[in-house]
Amino acid sequence: MIDAMREYILNAVSRSRMSTRIQSDHGTKSKQTHATRRDPVLISTQSYSQGTEFVDVMELKLVYRALRKVSDWTISDYYSEVSIQGKENVPKGGPLIIASTHHNEIIDIAALAATMPYRRHLSFWAKSTMFANPVAGAVLTSTGAIPVRRNPNSSSTATLQSSSGPSTSKLPSPPPTNDSSSRAALFRETSKALADQQVVGVFPEGTSYTRESIAQFMPGAAWAAVEYARFMSHGQGGRPTDVIGKGKGKDKETNPGLHTGLKIVPVSIVYTDKSRYQSRISINYGTPISLDEYAVELFSGNDEETSKAVVKKIMGAVETQLVESTINAPDWDTICAVSVARCILWEDENKVPLKDWVDISQRLVRLLNPDSPEGHQSVLPLKMALVKYYALLQYASVKHSVLLSLLPLPASSAVLDVPPPNVPPTSSILLRPTISLIKGLPIALVRLALFVPPLLLHFPGYIIGPLAAKAFAPPGEEEAAAQFKAIFGGVGIGGNVALALGVLWKQNKLSALTAIFGLEGRSMINRIAGLFASVYFSVWVLVKWHKLLVNANYRQLQRLLTYRKLFSAFAIHRAQDSLSSTEVDAYGYSKPRPPAINPFIKKRISNGSPASSSPSLSPSQSVEQINSAKPVVVPRKIGANNLMRPLLRARAQACATLSTHLKVTEPGAELLAYLSTKGAQLPTS
Repeated sequence: MIDAMREYILNAVSRSRMSTRIQSDHGTKSKQTHATRRDPVLISTQSYSQGTEFVDVMELKLVYRALRKVSDWTISDYYSEVSIQGKENVPKGGPLIIASTHHNEIIDIAALAATMPYRRHLSFWAKSTMFANPVAGAVLTSTGAIPVRRNPNSSSTATLQSSSGPSTSKLPSPPPTNDSSSRAALFRETSKALADQQVVGVFPEGTSYTRESIAQFMPGAAWAAVEYARFMSHGQGGRPTDVIGKGKGKDKETNPGLHTGLKIVPVSIVYTDKSRYQSRISINYGTPISLDEYAVELFSGNDEETSKAVVKKIMGAVETQLVESTINAPDWDTICAVSVARCILWEDENKVPLKDWVDISQRLVRLLNPDSPEGHQSVLPLKMALVKYYALLQYASVKHSVLLSLLPLPASSAVLDVPPPNVPPTSSILLRPTISLIKGLPIALVRLALFVPPLLLHFPGYIIGPLAAKAFAPPGEEEAAAQFKAIFGGVGIGGNVALALGVLWKQNKLSALTAIFGLEGRSMINRIAGLFASVYFSVWVLVKWHKLLVNANYRQLQRLLTYRKLFSAFAIHRAQDSLSSTEVDAYGYSKPRPPAINPFIKKRISNGSPASSSPSLSPSQSVEQINSAKPVVVPRKIGANNLMRPLLRARAQACATLSTHLKVTEPGAELLAYLSTKGAQLPTS
């Protein structure tokens, strides 16, 4: 194992060595300075020409590589399945802008870093406030992050002209902004990174949030591309400017078009349940958008108007791809209805093919939207039934698949015989779940015993992750809770390993550990390397062991908790304690919890136009002001036992209504035929 690790390290170092390319030029000595960003921690890339030699030094990027490895662990271990599509759309080299959706805070950055084709380095735009913290600022600077200020309601979303020297070329001139220095610095650093053939990651939405659809598109990615064209046309890219034009010799027009090689790749990141451990994630790299296709238009006509037109076209292309590759609904109720419809049709959302997740979900959105071509006026009762069932599942903290495993629906009918609120329950309502638990008990106990070793390793993560999410995440922000769970869960596991090694060190047990791994008699360096490799391998085995058994054990725990709620509702508490359907509606339990309002979502005025003059107003931005909506009153917490009876009735109604609609209506029948090919089944036979 020591030899294998030594070989791995040597290979990693050799891959990071300097590569040289020598060209003869009749011995002419010339020197050209190439602007690069100096990094205080990393070994910086310096591309320079001196005489006839052109040297490209590859960065070791130790901090970035370390964080990317953490990202690999986070994505592969926190999520049960990761689907990556469109990797062939990412070029192996050349300047590249990644325009990605941003619905899960720092997890989105980890997902891109871990899945980036060819393991290319990503320099992200990061909000400037993150650089205020000395530690975070040092880490961000070391990884090549570029600070950007966020102000969704500034008077302009455009950027200033860069402060480069004058040029005789016709250059696009973006309109002025209130914060010229910060924007100029942002695009200057971005252009330098792109000139170094690097990849810059941009989140066009400007913030991370939870909504029923993509709420806004900011034109920063397109302006970065335009500013890069300006940067290159000034000859600041460290290489001769490549221009095209009309005429010959001295009469040739300069810079009516520019070959930059810059590509913009839209990337959609879709989570099946971003805050839940062992959920799934789908990443789609879209079709590249070439800046050179707009080069002729960019350097012709009125500077300001031409720039705005090009930015609008680029962002329109980005928006089209991102909207088509994500789930977008007209309202939050529709998203909730689609979620529970997937659960009913597949019995468990984990059975839905991940590669078809977006397509299936969007088809259901169109079915449940009466204004869409696939919609139907009769869909309103179905939508209300699905939303009510989703809300009761949410407030009772019960999963449909778990409830179905305890109380399956009859094969001939979607209606379960649930005693009315004021009628004493019969013993049959608890008979099936009791038998189900007893039958699975032997296997569950064996599985639990096998789960103990990896559980001891992960147990601190189970405790610290949720506690950190509760302590640091703002109330209602699902994406913030998800990142704190993932980060502090990993910290808890790492701390557990460090604590175990510390205890062994203090008790002088490490020598015994080296003896177990057969490391006695070797040099100190070999013993340390061997011990590190052995610990790493042991932790790796426990992590894989844990991932193999965690879902089954967690499901068994959910079954026990759900059974306790059923038993409490039907065997202990009085029937009068349960809420009736009227009370459920009156107290607000028929409406799901709304997502948290994000202050960085661009505000709109009442007529739907933006509050600021954006040069790239997308169609999705002409919606009613999001943050001006009336706050939804969240009902008070109530015991789950009071909700179990109305929950079972809501399940019966939702299943029956969905089954009938898919059978009877023409749009429903067409959708059912498609969903059946993906494994969906009606809740009744």
